[in-house]
Formats: sequence, structure tokens, C-alpha cells
Amino acid sequence: MVKMELVGMQELLDEVQKLGDKAKRIENSALRKAGNVVEEAIKSEAPTRTGTLKRSISTSGIRTKDGAKHVLVGPGNKVFYSKFIEYGTVKMKANPFMGRGYEKSKRDAVNTIKYELKRGLGI
Repeated sequence: MVKMELVGMQELLDEVQKLGDKAKRIENSALRKAGNVVEEAIKSEAPTRTGTLKRSISTSGIRTKDGAKHVLVGPGNKVFYSKFIEYGTVKMKANPFMGRGYEKSKRDAVNTIKYELKRGLGI
């Protein structure tokens, strides 16, 4: 799974904290939309033999760990073989579709977060 966090936007986050519950909704919405950006990029890189792997890629709900909110993006648990495709095996070369998708979309995801926070704050 790819982990997305809000980092490096302290001024925006300070303003968001001042707004209370509305801020939480704005922040959660921004994270979900950024997760969707990464999800689409990973799906576009996923190999397609039967389509099961691609269909299983999704964005989790908002999670909090050590005070930082994040979403997880990647294949579901039922597609256990995704790790073999991503990292390879002794008999199979790696095809890092999740890494490529993340790298391809991380700038857009950060820009999505910034845009959604500013829009929600009316800045």
C-alpha cells in the first residue's frame, strides 16, 4: 500500500485547525481526493491479465497514526499475489507498478491537497 500524509504545509494546516469540525471535513476530503489521484495512476500502471488486480486497487478511508492522517492506496488483501508482482520472486522479475504509479502521481496528489485545502478555507 502507498501511504499519503499531509506534510510541509504548516500554515495551511494551522488555519485548518482553527476551523474545528469543518476543518476535519476539509482535510479528510483533500486526503481522499489525493488518494484517488494516486489510485488512478497505480491502476494505469497495473498489469492486466484478468483485470482482478486492477479492479482490487482502491483508496482506504481516512486513518490516523501518531497524530498524522493518511490514506492507504493499493490492492486489496484478496489479491495476495500483488506483492509478488511488485517486488518479484526468485523466478519472476519485479514489475513495480505501485511504485511507478506513486512516483507518477505524487506531485499531482500534493497539488490536489493544497488546492482542496485552499478551496475549503476560501483562500
